[in-house]
Amino acid sequence: MKKQFTTLFFALLLTFSLSAVCFAEEKQAEAPVDPNATNLTAVYPVLEDAVPAVPVKPESLKDAKAVTEYIAAVDNYLKAVQKYIDGTTNDLNKIIEQRNKAIASANKVVEDYNAFFEANKQK
Repeated sequence: MKKQFTTLFFALLLTFSLSAVCFAEEKQAEAPVDPNATNLTAVYPVLEDAVPAVPVKPESLKDAKAVTEYIAAVDNYLKAVQKYIDGTTNDLNKIIEQRNKAIASANKVVEDYNAFFEANKQK
């Protein structure tokens, strides 16, 4: 009798578990972000346009002048790339700041909207 009760209990538990899964509300997928949406009014500078050409190494270490020029070119290139990286980081930080302001503004408008209708709800 105890085995039958245990079996019945697990059968009911399994049935209710499966029915809960079947009737669970399906989560709606978020709307995809339009990959073509932009607020930029100009084309963002690409790396290749913002830095000098990649330095070309000399044939050998025997040409002291070519090695010195190569060292200077690498230094110049790295400084230009770092400036580009710093500028890009600053731009991204400004974009994120403005995005966060937009989110806060939208949340405030929705809050005011909900409060307006809640306050004017007919009783």
